[in-house]
Amino acid sequence: MTLPISLRLGLAAALVAAGSAVAQVPAAPDQELGQVKEQMEQSAARQKDMAEAMAATVRAEAEMSQKLVALARTIQSQEQALSLSEGKLAELAREAVVIRAELAAKHDQLSALLAGLQRLEQNPPPALVVAPGDVLAALRSAMLFGAVVPDMRGEAEELAARLARLDQIHAMSTTERARTTATLAALQTSHVTLKALVETKQKERHDQEQALAAERAHAADLAARAQSLQQLLDQLAAAKARAEAEKTAAALAQEQERKRQEALLAGPKLNLAEARGKLAYPAQGDILKRFGEADGLGGTLKGLAIATREGAQVVIPADGRIEFAGPFRSYGQLLILDAGEGYLMLLAGLETMTAATGQYVRAGEPVGTMGKGPSSVTLLGDELRDNRPLLYVELRKNGETINSAPWWLDARKEAAR
Repeated sequence: MTLPISLRLGLAAALVAAGSAVAQVPAAPDQELGQVKEQMEQSAARQKDMAEAMAATVRAEAEMSQKLVALARTIQSQEQALSLSEGKLAELAREAVVIRAELAAKHDQLSALLAGLQRLEQNPPPALVVAPGDVLAALRSAMLFGAVVPDMRGEAEELAARLARLDQIHAMSTTERARTTATLAALQTSHVTLKALVETKQKERHDQEQALAAERAHAADLAARAQSLQQLLDQLAAAKARAEAEKTAAALAQEQERKRQEALLAGPKLNLAEARGKLAYPAQGDILKRFGEADGLGGTLKGLAIATREGAQVVIPADGRIEFAGPFRSYGQLLILDAGEGYLMLLAGLETMTAATGQYVRAGEPVGTMGKGPSSVTLLGDELRDNRPLLYVELRKNGETINSAPWWLDARKEAAR
């Protein structure tokens, strides 16, 4: 049976307090040794419960990681849909501007034709039966009227078509704005859910560490008292030896269980050396520069530069252990992932970081978000004039930078997935 973390903490505190109270009351050495032996047996039982609790925590973290991966994938899909909607709105706006400009350019021409028709209506060409002497004038007026009216009809039909297209653009823009608003609302909800999941995972990890610290402190106190009693009671050496043996066996079992659980987390499910063409990009956006291109500083780029949306979700591309997570020089917020077999992956330019140094992560698990303006990464010189946040990705093998292009899902496309 696995005890709740809060109950285990309370039990450990109570036992420590009880041990202190016993130490203050004078007791016979053999009686005190019996108390210590009993407490050591209780400590061994608690250590067993702790090992089971650690296994349960590992399973819970694995389930939480799967939820985080799925939610991060949803957020990136929503960001992609939002970018498409914004692009479509921009195209519609440009088309509307072009149509209005064309109508404005033809305004003078349409006004002249309308004025000509009004003059013809006010002063129609004379009929031959009314003015048979002015045959030439009548013919000229008829020819002019015949030439103008078809042109005017064509202009009117074209004008009606352009105005109809403007109405259609307005309706499409209204629909697209509604879709964008709904996507933004869904994206905000997903961010709130993601934040709650991350906080829950971090709290469970904190509670586990608190429980382990309390149990280790209590075990150390018992060990110290047992050693002092051993010096006083040489005649109980055999009993003390058994107690120490039990303590050692319990500690060894706990250590073996801890190593086994860490091995479960530490072992990548997917060997990076065999993952060519299988890694997803860490964020939605456009690839601005690739490995080997000019970096604007007189050299060549050692990684991949991805321009993202403001506040874009960043996920870890591969399984591994986080060697470093925090600010570093001109890289902004920097994350270094140890993917095993000498592979290191660097992600730089994040604004917020939800991962911590020493944490084991799975591919697709969210590790932070981008900022709301140009990135603090200054590795590309002044020639890159883009106001979007910039995520820098670098892959290393045994300390040397290598081209990460063969590892991505589709290295031929210019934009990230």
